[in-house]
Amino acid sequence: MGWREALRLSDTAFTELSLQAIYAFRQGNLLPSGATADLVPKARRRVLQSKVMVAGLLSLLTLGVAFILRDSSLVIARAFPYYISPAVFDTGVLTALLGLDLAFLWWTGLQVLPTLLSSTVLPVLETLPVDDRTLRRAAALVYVRLFDLPALVVLVLTPVLVAAALGVRAGLAVLPGVVVAVTFALALSLITARFFVRRVQGSRSGGGSTVLRWSYLVLWVIPAFGMFGFVTLAPAFFNELAHLTDSGPSGLFDLVLLVFPFPLASLPPLAAGGTGALPLGVAGLETVVAASGVYVVLTVACLSWMGGAVRRVGQAPLGGAGPGPTSPFGLRLTGPVRSVLVKDLRIASRNPGYAFLILLPILDALALGLLSYAPGSSTRGADALGLGAVTSAALLATFFGPAFFAIEVLAYSYGRTLPLPDRSLVLGKVALVVAIYLVSAGIVLGLVDLRLRTPLVFLAFILAELPAVAAASVIELGLVLRRARRKGLPVVNLYAGSWTAILIAVPGLFVALMPLVALSLAGGSSSTFALEVMALVSVAELGLAAPVLLGGVSS
Repeated sequence: MGWREALRLSDTAFTELSLQAIYAFRQGNLLPSGATADLVPKARRRVLQSKVMVAGLLSLLTLGVAFILRDSSLVIARAFPYYISPAVFDTGVLTALLGLDLAFLWWTGLQVLPTLLSSTVLPVLETLPVDDRTLRRAAALVYVRLFDLPALVVLVLTPVLVAAALGVRAGLAVLPGVVVAVTFALALSLITARFFVRRVQGSRSGGGSTVLRWSYLVLWVIPAFGMFGFVTLAPAFFNELAHLTDSGPSGLFDLVLLVFPFPLASLPPLAAGGTGALPLGVAGLETVVAASGVYVVLTVACLSWMGGAVRRVGQAPLGGAGPGPTSPFGLRLTGPVRSVLVKDLRIASRNPGYAFLILLPILDALALGLLSYAPGSSTRGADALGLGAVTSAALLATFFGPAFFAIEVLAYSYGRTLPLPDRSLVLGKVALVVAIYLVSAGIVLGLVDLRLRTPLVFLAFILAELPAVAAASVIELGLVLRRARRKGLPVVNLYAGSWTAILIAVPGLFVALMPLVALSLAGGSSSTFALEVMALVSVAELGLAAPVLLGGVSS
């Protein structure tokens, strides 16, 4: 047996993985009614949609960098008040590109690998009468197929666009950096996802375990702030880079030459402009070449390790806390809305994809609030950032609202026998969206209060927008529920694709934006009258949305 047999096995295993990821039938979910022959093509299309979205984001990022590299002299003249050589600027831009490629591919792996490791697809392969080498290759191919389209975009598009911007030599010289970034991303994904499945996903409930789970899940959101952080800190980054290169060789500059991905990102400008393009000196040039060689060797070692690690991880039993001491169970009755809210939070704490939806608005508000403390930030600038953070939290919480119905795919395995009315289900998920908004807004309120000591305006702004957030989530979740009922399917069997979820979120975003538009037209946040108008519009939206949509839902 060889690669052909390994490819055939990996294709079957990946199909099984796609079915489990979409329909979760091993968790007790019922398959949709209709032709079963359509399940496999639909599942694979849904998985492909996710890959296309990540690949599209990476393509736009690479294309933007290519335009910047092509007109680097013009960008430097317009964007920076100080001089920086084009070669140094190009190195900094490519450093950011390779770092973001690694971050987003790692993020992709963090999202999908727990599904692979907990699906038991790889252990099934071990039961087949197949030699070890073929099994190792098949497991590696299944793993690579989780990243194939985004990784292929990075590996092919980056050299092509860099060559178009800086020349063919530069395009060839960026290849080592691209390969290293992709390989490191795959290795990091495997290591961190293995830890999550073994130590976090299977852990018992409790205060300590909950803190551990949510602390680890923050890793899922950090790469999403890569673009925001780069755009925000780019002037300071290039200023320090220009200062280091102008001041000549130093201990700090030598350290920079060693840090990934700077040495690999400096290869294209050196290939395009010669060894004198960057002010490195002989010692600096030798450091760049040596560091690049070390990273290439590490890449080869990672590839060799991953070939067997994927199979070993798939064979290993899931970890987690063992059985605790026996104790009497105490049952506490709670309302159905609160029960749905608690259930969603518990499932999200064990699933990176759902945790991302909860943590992104909160961490986005935290980042924007902390930005108001940046050096040189004025009172007016901090005020604008605070309002922007609250607005961003409202829109993000609203946009992700429909995705929380996908949690029911897992919840249905133990909740389908409960007499849970549809109205309670909708209200429980509305409560989750509102809670995300209030936590995010509360963080901003605390930060702005410490910075400006004027919390009343922000508190009024938060409360005025609150009914609109509730109304937007009611509309979105009501549309999802009605669509499921119209198709004659249980909610849990309705797997809305990425594009469908976005379309459903559009009306909700419109509702959430209307009070903000009214605020702007009435005079802005500094006007008491404008805040009153904003609150009236927001309350009116909730008053119109709730009876219409909830009235058609069973109670």
